[in-house]
Amino acid sequence: MVKLNQLENALALETHGNFYRAAIAQNISQPALSRSIQKLENSMGTILFNRNQDRVVPTDFGKILLARAKTIVGEAGELQREMTQLQDLEAGHLSVSFGVYPAELSGCRAIGELIRLHPNLHCQIKVHEWRFIIRQVIDRSIDLGVAEISTLRDDDATLAIEPLGRHDAVFFCRKGHPLLGRSKVSKADLDKYPLAAVNLPPRVVKLFPGMTRVSKTTGDLAPSVEIDNLAMARSIVEKSDAFGTATLLQIEPWLKSGSIGVLPYRRKWLKLSYGFIYLRHHQLSPVAIKFMELMRSIETRLMRRNMELMKQMFPD
Repeated sequence: MVKLNQLENALALETHGNFYRAAIAQNISQPALSRSIQKLENSMGTILFNRNQDRVVPTDFGKILLARAKTIVGEAGELQREMTQLQDLEAGHLSVSFGVYPAELSGCRAIGELIRLHPNLHCQIKVHEWRFIIRQVIDRSIDLGVAEISTLRDDDATLAIEPLGRHDAVFFCRKGHPLLGRSKVSKADLDKYPLAAVNLPPRVVKLFPGMTRVSKTTGDLAPSVEIDNLAMARSIVEKSDAFGTATLLQIEPWLKSGSIGVLPYRRKWLKLSYGFIYLRHHQLSPVAIKFMELMRSIETRLMRRNMELMKQMFPD
């Protein structure tokens, strides 16, 4: 009978092409690895690896087995992870990737509240570009993504999406910026200045001002100054004539201090649009469900506060 650890060892041998390195990777002795591969070959009734070369390589039979082994080992790992996740909230695990905006607005606050309530949880938190987060969800490398959802369909067969954040945003610049003193600015005015921002989805390609370019491969809008967190954008904007975009919530302290200001270029389409992304036919763990509840509650409060700030900034 073929054992899971035999398949794992075979995959390690394929990866490293050498019994010694593969044994180290699997944390076993080289003789133990050799015996494992030999038993696997005996079970299959054929040679799976050619050993008479500088690098150990799979035979044609080996290639077929390894292709299946990747799926089997992956599914086994997923099964073990799901079983662990289904433990109670005091001993569970949560792996989440955020886009830049949801991470700063509500994501980290929700994680903080979650571990305050359940301090024994193990949480793995990352911030990535939104397209990468979608791939992570599909690859099952994370439990949940919170990112831009405008490119996803509600009837996607693989992914389930739930809208979460829909906040009005503004363009901001440093104190003393050439455009800040004007009563009104145009897109043509802003196009003369660098934009410090994350990569933007295709929905804003024809709308967004500033120095940008369109990616030929994805259709995304790449700003002239690409950043991966808003702290970078704020620092760059404060020291240059570049401008950035954020909700008033995210720049409120700097507005109060007078170090940055809001450009007179308000547009109805300038909104954040992010939500939960997870596998449609995958059972969410109690930890993930609790985290989502916390994040929804925080988002509701933030939405009210941001609307209040927008009314104060733009009373008309």
